[in-house]
Parts: sequence; structure tokens; C-alpha cells
Amino acid sequence: MDKILPAYNDPLFSILIIVLLILVVAVASFFMGNYKEEKQLENLKNFLGKINTDECTLDIDKLPFEEALVTPLSLLAETFSVQGEYQKSIGIYLYLIDNISSFQKKEHLLEGLGITYLKAGFLKRSESLFLEILKKHARNREALYYIEVVYELLYEYDKAKQTLTPLKILGENSTLLKTHLELSSLLKDKNIKREERVEKLKIFTKDNSYSYRRVIKELFKLDSKEAWALLDIDKIDSILDIMWFLPSSNLNFDIISKSKILNSIYIAKGVLEANGEVLKSGIFVIDAINAAQRGGNLEVDLDFKYGCSRCKQHFPIAFERCPKCYAIDSILVKVSLVKKVPYSGYSLL
Repeated sequence: MDKILPAYNDPLFSILIIVLLILVVAVASFFMGNYKEEKQLENLKNFLGKINTDECTLDIDKLPFEEALVTPLSLLAETFSVQGEYQKSIGIYLYLIDNISSFQKKEHLLEGLGITYLKAGFLKRSESLFLEILKKHARNREALYYIEVVYELLYEYDKAKQTLTPLKILGENSTLLKTHLELSSLLKDKNIKREERVEKLKIFTKDNSYSYRRVIKELFKLDSKEAWALLDIDKIDSILDIMWFLPSSNLNFDIISKSKILNSIYIAKGVLEANGEVLKSGIFVIDAINAAQRGGNLEVDLDFKYGCSRCKQHFPIAFERCPKCYAIDSILVKVSLVKKVPYSGYSLL
């Protein structure tokens, strides 16, 4: 036996010990890695098992699973999600996730399911799903971006701001997102006094990184005098609807009379009378209404719709963040001429 094993003071004995230690560590790491992966898979299955699938309208559970089905079914799920068929989309995603064992292979499916829950309004489910993804892949940009959207919709701005640093580390430009969250937090915070809010909004008007439209709109609600003082005529196109629908009690006729653009707008609206020739504002729809009024047609009005500069979708009401693609500060005001409809109110009493 002494001839087979080297003596303890032999250099070969030390090498043998090191080799044995490496083998023990390698075997232990292998089994620990497998155990950890199985535990994560079990946790994911338990999480998905909590989700009620009774609302899913597609009966595909009995469909034999094959790898070749992953691509066409995932595309079908995305199509259903885009079309608003969220129940069908959720059913397909859950079927695919349940039949794929590797997290790497189903990570994009989990992202798609989380986005579908977000669009369908299941914000807590979406939050839980994106958190589950980030536990296993902390550098997932899509999950970080969408969980920020979820927190924003839940008015949990402190949690939303926690995503800024990871996104910045991953190379994303988070400046616009940071200012958006700061402004949203200010507007939704009920503990801030009116005067303090007005002062902060006045500071924001001097910083181009903040949405001028949102700031001036809020100022008109809180302090119309300050809003008129900070009004930027060069940005009137982006707030034409706000100016058009301002109540007469909020109008500052001293400032309006000194600006040919504002003067033209409120002559077109019918608030001011046209004394002599009306100067052109440079805004086509406003000049068209004034020209029609000079010709005796008083039945022309403005109709506003809103588009997104990123996804090119159009919406009937204004938005702070695109409802379709969640882009920030991407609103485009679309104006068209329509026939004026007389307002008639009917009392419910």
C-alpha cells in the first residue's frame, strides 16, 4: 500500500490532495447547480399555477406538444395580444411555458405573457411575472422597462424610480424617463401644497427635458396667471387644444391682445370680435376658420385627435404616455375642421 500511495511528505501527495479537492468541489457544484435549477423551475411552476386559466377561451391543453409548435404558437399569441384578444393570447402563452423546461428558451414567452397582462389591465399579475423574470435574469431590459410602466400605472413612483439605475447601467438613456417620473410624482402627490407645486412647475418650464405640455396644462389648473406669464408662443402648436378649450374666466385678454397668434385663435373661437382685418396666425386651421367667418360661415369648429410619434397610432383623447407603445412625451396634436355642433344639455333632475 505504501508503494501505491505517496508518502505525506512527498510532493505528489500534495498534488493528489489538490486534485481530490477540485473533484469534490466540481461534483458539489454540479449537484448544487442542478438542485438550484430544479428549485427555480418548481417556483416558476408554482407561480404560474396560481394564475387562474379558466378565463382562457382556447382549449389547447390536450394538444400534443412539439418543439416545432413553439414559433408559430408564439407568433399567434402575439397576434392575439395586438388584436386585443387577451384571453386567447394568455392561454397560448401558458400552454407553451408549461411545456418548456428551460428558462432560457421560455424567457421571451414570459416577457410576452407579462406584456399581455399589462395590456389587459392585470397589473399585479404583470408585476409578479416581471419580478420572477428579473430574479433569474437581472439584466433583462424588457422586464425592467415594463415593470417600470406597471409601477407607474399603480402610482408607485418610488418603486418605478428604482429601475432607473439598472437601466442606466445597461446603457439605456434614462434622462427622459427620470424627468417623466419626477413630474408624474409631483402631479400625483397630494401632500404637496398648491403654492409649492406651482413653484416647482415654474422651474420645470425652464428645463426642456420636462414635458412643456404637461407642465403648462397643470399650471392653467393651479394658477392661470402664472401660466399666462410663462406661455411660450413658439410652442403653441403642441398646446392648441389646451388653449382652445380654456374657459373664458381663465383668459388673460391683456396678453392675448398683444399676440397676433393668440388674438387670431380667440377670434376664431368666437370669444373676441374681429374689428377690421384679422392678422394671420400662421396656423392653417385657425386662419381657415377666420376666413370662413369673414365669408359669413360661422358653423366651422375644430376637432382634436392625438397621435403617437413613435408607433403612429391615433387616439380620441390626449395622453401623457402612449397607451399602445408606452412612449414618453410622444403626443402629436392632430387638428381638423368640422361643422360646429350646438351644445345641448339635458338635466337629469
